[in-house]
Amino acid sequence: MEKDRDLISGLEKYSQRDFYPFHMPGHKRNLKDLLPGILAEAAAVDITEIDGFDNLHEPEGILFDAMERAARLYGADHAFYSVNGSTAGLLTAISAAAPDGGTLIMARNCHKAVYHGVYLRRLKPVYLYPETVKGLGIAGGISPAQVEEALRAHPDAKAVLLTSPTYDGIVSDVEEIARIAHAFHVPLIVDAAHGAHFGFHPGFPDSPVHQGADLTVVSLHKTMPCMTQTALLLVRKGRVSLERLRLFEGIYQTSSPSYLLMAGMDSCIGIVEEKRQTLWNDFFRDREDFLKKCGSLKALQVVTQGSPAGASKEFSEEAALKRMDPGKILIDCSHTDLTGKQLYDILLERYHLQMEMAAGDYVTAIMTCCDRKEGWERLEKALREIEEQYGLRRIDRVEKAFLYPRAETGCSLSEALDAPAEEVVLSEAAGRISGDFVNLYPPGIPIMVPGERVSEEAIELLTRCHRQNLPLCGLKEGALTVVKGEISGEDNSRA
Repeated sequence: MEKDRDLISGLEKYSQRDFYPFHMPGHKRNLKDLLPGILAEAAAVDITEIDGFDNLHEPEGILFDAMERAARLYGADHAFYSVNGSTAGLLTAISAAAPDGGTLIMARNCHKAVYHGVYLRRLKPVYLYPETVKGLGIAGGISPAQVEEALRAHPDAKAVLLTSPTYDGIVSDVEEIARIAHAFHVPLIVDAAHGAHFGFHPGFPDSPVHQGADLTVVSLHKTMPCMTQTALLLVRKGRVSLERLRLFEGIYQTSSPSYLLMAGMDSCIGIVEEKRQTLWNDFFRDREDFLKKCGSLKALQVVTQGSPAGASKEFSEEAALKRMDPGKILIDCSHTDLTGKQLYDILLERYHLQMEMAAGDYVTAIMTCCDRKEGWERLEKALREIEEQYGLRRIDRVEKAFLYPRAETGCSLSEALDAPAEEVVLSEAAGRISGDFVNLYPPGIPIMVPGERVSEEAIELLTRCHRQNLPLCGLKEGALTVVKGEISGEDNSRA
C-alpha cells in the first residue's frame, strides 16, 4: 500500500505538523495534560473532515481511494465504509433495495437490525425458517428450495435477505440462492457480518461477494484485525441503485465519522493485502492442534468444521448446511450436568477465559488470525479439567428446543410497534400480540417479533431462557410487552 495514500500514515504525519485546530473536535488533539495515556495518544490523530482528509459521504480523495482498495480486496464493484457497524450497512442495503411498504423475503434468524429496517421502511416480511441442526438446537442454513418457493408464492418480492454465516458459523448455499434470486430478477442481500474473513484462505468458505450476492455486509471488527464498530457494505453493481445506497448511507451514518475508525479499516485492508498468504497459517495450525487434543473429550464436545461433532455431511444436507466457519468453536455441554451459562461462568471466573456467548447447552468462542497459541492452549486445558470434575451425565441426550419457533402473525411489525402497549405477566401472555422484540443478547436475533402472537411454545422457551439466567432482553421482571386489545392486520409474514 502506498504510504502517501495510507490514511493512518496521513493522520500521523498531520499530527506532527504545526496546523492549529480552530475546528472540531473539542479536545483539539491536546489531551496529554488532562488525560494522559492511550486516550491522549488517540486524540492526537482524531480529526474531523478537514482539508486534505476527504468527506466520507462525498468522497473524492483519500477516503475514496481507501474504499476502492476495500472493494478490490473483496472483489466488489464498490465498497461503503460503515463506522456505525453492520447495523448501518444493513439498514442502508434494505432501504435501497426495497421500496417503502414492499415485500422482503428474509430469514427468520436475522439480526435485530434487519427487523429495524423492516420497521423503518414498513416492509412486509416473508419469513424463511432455517432447519434445526439435530442434536445442537441451532439454526441451520436457508435452502435454495425455500427461497425459490417463497419467490414463486410472492412475485411482488423486492429482495431476498439471509444471514450467512450465522452467529454460530453456519453457512448457506449463497451461490445457488443468488442464482435463483436473479432468475426472479430480485437482488440478494447477505448479512455476512461474521464472515469478513471469508475468501482469504482456502480453509474458509468463499465470500458471498464472489458467490453472487448483490449487497454483502461484513463486520471487520468481528473477525478481522480491526476496531469495534467498523464494517463494510460491499456492492455488486446492476440490481441496486448506487445513488439510493449513497442516499441511505448518508441517512443512517453519523455526519461526523471517526477518522480513528476509518484509519483502522484502511490499515486492516492493507494488512490483508500484504499478508493474506500467511496471515491465517498460525490460526489453522493452532486450531488443528487444539482439535486433536480435544478429540479425547467425552462429556464436553467441541463443535466446529472438521470436528467429530461438527458440520458433518450427514446433517449438513438435512439442515441446508453448506459449511461451517472454522473460526467458530462451540463447546457443547449437554452431556454434563452443566448448562451453557454455568460453563460460561466457570470459564470466566475460574480460568479467566471470556467467551463470546452462552446458550442453553453450549458456549461460543470466536477465534481469529489474531489469537495467540496461549489462548488455544488455555481453553483446551480448562475444558479437560472441567470434564474431569463434572464427567458424563447418565441420561440420554435430549433434543434441544429451537429458538425461533414458527409464530402466527396478528398484525404487521410496524403496526405492533406503533400501537398502544401494556405489560402482562409472561405466563398470562398466550394469545396476545407481542408489542416489542425479545431476544438473547448476544446474538441479538429476536425470539419474539412485534406483531407475532404469543404461543405456549414461546412462553415455555422464554421461561426456560429466563430460568437459565441467559441474557434475555425484552422481558421486564418477568413481564412481556403486548399490544393493547386487537389489531386487524394482514398476515404477510410466513413463507
